Amino acid sequence: MVDSDNDIAEIANQILSNEKELKGSPRSKIVEAISVLLLARPLRASEIAVNLGFETKYVSSYLSYWRRKGLVYQEGGKWHLTTSGEMFAKEVITNYNNSRFKEMVVFAKQILTNEEVNPTMNNKNAQKTDKTEKEVLSFIEDKTSMKNKKQQNRSLMDCLNELTSKLNEEENELIKFLLDKYKQWGSTYLYMDQIQEELKADSGWLFRVLKGLQTKRLVYLYQDPKLGLRIGFTQSFKKKIEEC
Repeated sequence: MVDSDNDIAEIANQILSNEKELKGSPRSKIVEAISVLLLARPLRASEIAVNLGFETKYVSSYLSYWRRKGLVYQEGGKWHLTTSGEMFAKEVITNYNNSRFKEMVVFAKQILTNEEVNPTMNNKNAQKTDKTEKEVLSFIEDKTSMKNKKQQNRSLMDCLNELTSKLNEEENELIKFLLDKYKQWGSTYLYMDQIQEELKADSGWLFRVLKGLQTKRLVYLYQDPKLGLRIGFTQSFKKKIEEC
């Protein structure tokens, strides 16, 4: 979770750490970094440029482009995020935090695998300890595996019944479809045309049901300039899913 302007600025710079020569399409890491900064507070183009290490006119060109795409707007000389822009920036931070967590998991595992045996121990004791550790780890792994299998076999709809019981029949049908896709592919979002094609649904009906789920804070709707309307689980709903 990001709690301060400094944390957000740090993430913005981390996003750009491997992208110092940014040229070409405005759909590069710089727009992610800009959106993250603007999530902290409205800023002038010059302030964004100073924080990210670019020329003001270079940043302004990105802002102008994404204003036409509905991501930002300018008021009183400062740039602000639209509702779509806020959702985009929050998704960037979520993806960044997930990526950092995965890196730390790999690092933690390396710490365990690279642990050296105390040289003062004789070979016999070392072998005995190693065998004991393997047995303990094997036991933990078996228990963890059994737990994971039980969790996987649980119905998400049953686990989320407290929330889904408040939905009407149509909303339940759509949420069940989205959860099935999540279990199948691990993706927490789909696009409108994908859902419509698979469900053979009328666009008017589908949009009406989606708006109902959005009102109940279970899904968000984001208009991707290139790929169309994206439908994904909200952060609070994803947390409930992970708890299951």
